[in-house]
Amino acid sequence: MMTFLKVLLCGSGLAMTGGAALADASGFCIDRAAAKDNIDKRGGSFITATPEQWQFLRGIYAMNPATPPGLPFGDSAVIAKVPGDRGAIILFIDGTQACTPMPVPQELIDMLDRVGVGDIPHPNGPA
Repeated sequence: MMTFLKVLLCGSGLAMTGGAALADASGFCIDRAAAKDNIDKRGGSFITATPEQWQFLRGIYAMNPATPPGLPFGDSAVIAKVPGDRGAIILFIDGTQACTPMPVPQELIDMLDRVGVGDIPHPNGPA
């Protein structure tokens, strides 16, 4: 079974350990700076998604059976990672708020990295 990043989001009492808590967290937002500080304290990274990655992540969110129907809040996203965990938490950014946490596996992070640099291979096209 896939292991997802374990994150306690800034004293909220909400621990994300996989998709199970996602439905309850669909409208959950915290201060973006507080979320970043919490990840920084764990020696992690809080990476702003490129516009292409954000659009890709919106599609993943919309098609994910563990998330509520529709699109996530906000107009950008961050990828929150901590050392020792292969997965990450995607936080959708709405102004100064970090919302709708979505755990993702390393395989999706690998795809995001490729999307971020425009490396999208096509069959019958340049690799």
